[in-house]
Amino acid sequence: MGAGAAVPLSSDGRLAYWRQSPSGEFVLWASNLDGSAARSLATVAANTSRPFATRWTGDGRAVAYATDDSIGVINLDGTRIDIPGLAQMRTAGFRLIDQRWSPSGKRVAATLQRSTDGKTDLWVGSLDRRELVAAGVFGNAFFGDWLSDEEVLVESDTGVLGALRQPGQPIRRLVDTAAASPFFDGSRVFFLAGSVGPTITASGIFVTNPTVLSVRPDGQDVRSERGLEVLGSLRLDGIWPDTRFLMHIGTDQTQFLIGPRPTRLAPSSLLRRAVVGADRRLAIGFGGSRVVRIDLTRGFSPAESAFVVLLDSVISPDAWVRRTPVP
Repeated sequence: MGAGAAVPLSSDGRLAYWRQSPSGEFVLWASNLDGSAARSLATVAANTSRPFATRWTGDGRAVAYATDDSIGVINLDGTRIDIPGLAQMRTAGFRLIDQRWSPSGKRVAATLQRSTDGKTDLWVGSLDRRELVAAGVFGNAFFGDWLSDEEVLVESDTGVLGALRQPGQPIRRLVDTAAASPFFDGSRVFFLAGSVGPTITASGIFVTNPTVLSVRPDGQDVRSERGLEVLGSLRLDGIWPDTRFLMHIGTDQTQFLIGPRPTRLAPSSLLRRAVVGADRRLAIGFGGSRVVRIDLTRGFSPAESAFVVLLDSVISPDAWVRRTPVP
């Protein structure tokens, strides 16, 4: 390695976040999941739109973000690719609220939403064609995780949960029951079955008084995971290492752990989202402009001392973790 060369980032987990400089510029940073080896990747001028909806590509080799006009993709070497098309959607009242990247980092599934009535619109793009194509009409629908480079999960307020291969094609249903809120761990799709809606937020569709089920990506082997003893509208976000589920309850922005009883992930602070490291020894919590490191070596119901502020005053952070199926 030559003098001054950047230390390679970990192949297990990475962070991306923006910081605003005193002069007003927005600087994109990338680091290991624990905050080490941080390096700046790009700078956005102060007189341009504030970056948002930051997402790592599926292979962890680039960081994508949205502006009012386009999706920008910054590789770790600093090279950039833009996918235009958001300006005309913004004129129609739609704004990108989420983007999900395929495992290879070549294809993107974008969910846009109109603030006036909550209506959503789905678009698919790629780095090769550098354009966004309308995915189809599926009611109020949201993209989820990619099952492969060919198929991406779609949930709809009609209760249809399935996978989309190409724009314009019908959704391949994964289950016959009404379901939503999918999470793919690399081998199985976990989801909530029950009465879908009426709660819909920018993070997706909620299910009332749900049961947790899972299914293989081919739609076979539907399995009951656990009955819940909590009532209300819930959304599945992930799985904690002790097999409890990360969920949101109704419009509460707090990340909950759902098992025999619901508990807040961080009782004394507002963490809105959590990502578990590939080795399950640490987790990263996101709370507004703050990134928190959670030490799981002390137990999966962490005490206050296990929470350490890793970053503060950051904009639109995101974490990439090497996908490992839940044991």
